[in-house]
Amino acid sequence: MATAVATTPPSPKAGTGADAGRPRKPVLAGAAVVGAVLIAVPLALAGGAHDKDGGKPSTTVAAQGADTVLQPESAPAALDDYVAEKPTASPSKKKPVKSAAPVAAAPQPVPPAPRPSSSPSRSAKPKPKPKPKPAPKPNWSTETVSAVSVLEVNQAWTTNRIRMVMQTDGNLVVYNELDKPIWASMTFGQNHRAIFQSDGNLVIHNGDDRPIWASKTHGHEGAQLVLRADGKVVVVHNGQVIWST
Repeated sequence: MATAVATTPPSPKAGTGADAGRPRKPVLAGAAVVGAVLIAVPLALAGGAHDKDGGKPSTTVAAQGADTVLQPESAPAALDDYVAEKPTASPSKKKPVKSAAPVAAAPQPVPPAPRPSSSPSRSAKPKPKPKPKPAPKPNWSTETVSAVSVLEVNQAWTTNRIRMVMQTDGNLVVYNELDKPIWASMTFGQNHRAIFQSDGNLVIHNGDDRPIWASKTHGHEGAQLVLRADGKVVVVHNGQVIWST
């Protein structure tokens, strides 16, 4: 606050002209003191207000001291808007998350590859193979021998397919069209002969004229010895075969 200071009027003493217009030294000293007091009081008041607010700068003083206020009606910024985060000593390092190991899937059985169809497609039918022509059946002949008939050595009853021969070794043998033996009496000796007798029995006599082999078809008068087309030699009586090679 301002303090009133009384000034001493100049002495009525008469002086020189220079002293009458200049203030005296005591007056100047008092004016200096008054000016210092006027400057110190506002500063003291501002410092006291700063101490009471806890060291925070007064937003009101800053607003009054500003040269230009863009939005005087807006509220001043809150102090919390300018609070900075505390820096950390070192940047945080996040531990990498270990991913789970992939589980191997169980191997699936591989289906077998489809086998190619052996049957031809319906669209492409194979041409039928021409059937081989059957070989013509040979016209085999038949020979009938009536009783009494005799085969000497190297003689034979024959057809165009088979032959019954009395060999020199005494064996009565039947040969087929390929000249292969298909039946034999197995009688070996000299001067044998085969006789188809009137009783229907086929008998082989040796050189002494004794029977050594027989078809055992005796007792069938009128029987026949037949060389058939199927390669068989049979004794037939009344249409029935009673003996066969």
